[in-house]
Amino acid sequence: MRNVAWAGHPLNVAAVVVLLLNDHVFKALWPGVVTGKLSDFAGLLVAPPLLNLLIGRPRVAILLTGAGFALVKTTATGAALASQAWTLVWGPSQVLADPTDLVALPALYAAWWIWNHPDPGAVRLARALVVIPVAVLAVAATSAAEVYQPYSAFAVEVHEEVILVAVRGGPSFARNPTGYASTDAGKSWFRRDVEIPPPARSLACPPAQPDRCYRIVPGRLKVEESANGRWVTAWEISPDDQDRLWRAYPPDLPEDAEVVASLGIAVQPVPGGHVVVVANGADGIALRDVSGTWRRLGWTAQGFDAAAAVSLTAPGRYDDSVSTAALLAAFAAGLAAMAAGVRRFDFAALALTAWAGFWLVSLESLFRPVYALVGFCLTLAGVGGMIAIGHRSRTRPRVWVIGLATMPVVHFAVMAPYYVWSAGGLGNYSQATTLSVTLAIVTSTTAVLLTARPADIVRRLRKRSDISG
Repeated sequence: MRNVAWAGHPLNVAAVVVLLLNDHVFKALWPGVVTGKLSDFAGLLVAPPLLNLLIGRPRVAILLTGAGFALVKTTATGAALASQAWTLVWGPSQVLADPTDLVALPALYAAWWIWNHPDPGAVRLARALVVIPVAVLAVAATSAAEVYQPYSAFAVEVHEEVILVAVRGGPSFARNPTGYASTDAGKSWFRRDVEIPPPARSLACPPAQPDRCYRIVPGRLKVEESANGRWVTAWEISPDDQDRLWRAYPPDLPEDAEVVASLGIAVQPVPGGHVVVVANGADGIALRDVSGTWRRLGWTAQGFDAAAAVSLTAPGRYDDSVSTAALLAAFAAGLAAMAAGVRRFDFAALALTAWAGFWLVSLESLFRPVYALVGFCLTLAGVGGMIAIGHRSRTRPRVWVIGLATMPVVHFAVMAPYYVWSAGGLGNYSQATTLSVTLAIVTSTTAVLLTARPADIVRRLRKRSDISG
C-alpha cells in the first residue's frame, strides 16, 4: 500500500498539477528557460512513484529515472528513444537533448524524501488512486511535437484599395495567422501582418451592383454568381480534380476535411468593373479579373502566383504507405498460398513469423535500423523454417512456384489502380482504392485455391465419411 500511497503524497499531487499547468498553459504564455526547466523538476518528482508501481523498488525506481533522464538529455540516441516512446504512447512527439536540463536532478532527492516521509492518514490511498491516472497523463502528454499543416488561405477581405488574404499553417497550427496584400487588383502581392483575422465570408456583392453577388459552395472549389434572380456557376473545379488537388496537399490533421476548398470570398470595385478573390485553403486563391477571367494562384513565400498553382493535369500523388501496403499484401498472399498447399500448422505459424518480420522491416521510424535488424532475423528464421518443413513433407514444386509467382501478381494488382488513377484514367481516389482491394482479394484467393486443390480436399472428406459410415 505504501508504494501506491507514494503517488498520493501532497507534494507529489502538487508536482502533477504543476506539470499539467506548465506544459499546457504556462509554456504557451511565458515560453523560456523557467517554464522549460519547471517541467523537468516536476517530472522528476512524478516519474519515480509511477515507475515504482511497476517494479516495487523505490531506490531502483529513482536511480532508473535519473539514469534515463541523463541519457535522454545528454545524448542524441537517448533523445531519439524518448521521442519514439512518447510517440507510441501519445502521438507525434519530439524530445530534444539539452544537458542544461540536468540542473533538475536534485528533484530526485526530493522524491526520495517524500518516500521516506509518507503522508499520514487513511485518505492518502484514495487520493493516490485518483492521482495516479492523472500523473500518467501528465507525464505522457509532455514534449508534444509541433504539428505542421499546409499553408492555407482561409479568409479574404477588401478595405478600400487593398485586398488582404489571411493565411494560417506552417510548423504550428496554433500560431497567429499571417497575411498577404495586394494594391493592384491581385497582380502583385506583399506580406502584411494580420492582427485580427478577417471573417470568412461566404457571400460578397459589388457595391455598385448589389443585385449581382458571388457565393462559395461549402466543401467545394466552386463559386456561384447571381444572374436574373437565380444562381449559376461562375467558376469551379470538378469534384474529381478537387480530390486530386487534396492529395497534392495532404493534411496532417485528419479532421481538417476542407484543406482544399473555398473558405472565404470578397469583391473589390475597380475602374471598369470589379475583381473577385476566393480563399481556397491550401490551394491558394482564385482570382477573377475585370474581364471576367478566373485563375488559380498558388501560395508562395512572396505571395500568390499562377505559376505556383498545382496543374490539374499533373500526375496524381498517392501516399507512400500505399506502396508499403502493396508489398505487405503481396508477401502475405504468397505465404498464404504456400501454407494452403503444405497444410501444416507449424508451416503456417512460420509463415506468419516471416510476414511479421517483413512488416517490421517496412516500418518507417526513428528506430528503422533496429526494426530492420529484428525484422530481417524474423523473416530469415520464418522462411528458413518453412523451407525445412516443406522439404521434410515433400511439398510439390508447384506450391512453391505458385506462392512465389503470387507475390508480384498481387503487388501489381494492388498498385495498378493507383497507377491508372495517377495518370487520369480513374476519376476518384476512392475508386482506385476500392478496385485495388477487390483485385487483391481476387488474386490472393485464386492463388490459395490453386495450391489448396479444393477437389482433393473434397475427395478426402468424402472418403472419410464413407469409412465412418
